[in-house]
Amino acid sequence: MKTLIKGEKGYVLIAALLVLVILGLISGPLLSYMVSGLKAGHVFETGAAELYAADAGVQDAIWKIQNNIGLCAGSPTTHYTIADVNGKNVEVSVEYLAGGSYRITSTAVTEGGGNTADLGSYTTVESYVEAMAFDLLSGALVSMSDIDFSKDCVVTGDVYYVGEITGKEYEHIDGDEIQVPVSVFPTQEQNEVFAQQFKDQALLGETHLGTMTVDTDTTLNATYITGDLLIQKHGNDGVTVTLTGPIYVEGLVDVDMMSAITGSGSIVAVGDIRLAKLPYYGFEGDSIIMSLDGDITFKKEATIQALIYAPNGSVIVDKQLTAEGSIIAGYIDIKKDAYLTYVSKGSSFNLFPVAIYGAEIKTYEVIRN
Repeated sequence: MKTLIKGEKGYVLIAALLVLVILGLISGPLLSYMVSGLKAGHVFETGAAELYAADAGVQDAIWKIQNNIGLCAGSPTTHYTIADVNGKNVEVSVEYLAGGSYRITSTAVTEGGGNTADLGSYTTVESYVEAMAFDLLSGALVSMSDIDFSKDCVVTGDVYYVGEITGKEYEHIDGDEIQVPVSVFPTQEQNEVFAQQFKDQALLGETHLGTMTVDTDTTLNATYITGDLLIQKHGNDGVTVTLTGPIYVEGLVDVDMMSAITGSGSIVAVGDIRLAKLPYYGFEGDSIIMSLDGDITFKKEATIQALIYAPNGSVIVDKQLTAEGSIIAGYIDIKKDAYLTYVSKGSSFNLFPVAIYGAEIKTYEVIRN
């Protein structure tokens, strides 16, 4: 009996039977739990893939808004489908509301032929987006690079720039500083087309071959000049040139320090424009001072109402400038005393289109089924 009691034969069988019993008891619930986990994981993966696909639809719609591509002209709503995004079809609706706002609805489809009516699973993202628009002629100062203030400047209106605003602080009244990408600015071809309208108007008047030198008080009507325009003093006295129409100069414009330009009429030159006095210039109608390829320099006091435009050069203010309109240039350098107020001065011109350079998402709602 002592030998039988102390023996261990049969214990392995008993232990194995106990393990089998325990495994039998827990295997059912464990397998059920594993199946539920796999199903939950599949649902989660499907939902994530749908969400990413629907979000891709929203981003695609924003890109189309920014670039004005694929949106139906004259229609407030555009519908389209993007195939095979994470293996899903994405149905996108872009509805224009008002004031540059859009409602984007993007639905990612897991099964079926792309119709949400017969689906068991889909995810929708509804987003309200506000387009960021840029109108070249909507700011008091607009620079394609930097704006530098050296002394005493007061600006009323928005300031647009690409690079930096440097130098001494200026007084900014009733406007914002808005940084924009350089891509929103017109191309050289667009600038040439813009300048051509003034050339066409000037050609309706007189044509002067070569350089025109003015050394007496003169009134200039619409005039096309194939060379330069030089306004020079007569003896010790400056001269005054009164403009009554557009002047288009294939070369440069240079006004000596004693002379002045007044009246209303656009001055457009291919080269540099160097101006002295401008007493009350451009106060009747819309006027522009434009250098297509050069700089515009204000050498002395000027009081003007005009659009000042140097797309490939700089606008430089050496001394006091009081301007109502817009100053637009590749670079703006205010050296001393400028009082700049935004006033629309281009309503009668053939203007550049408004550029959409971005979009700000205002709301973002995910709807799952």
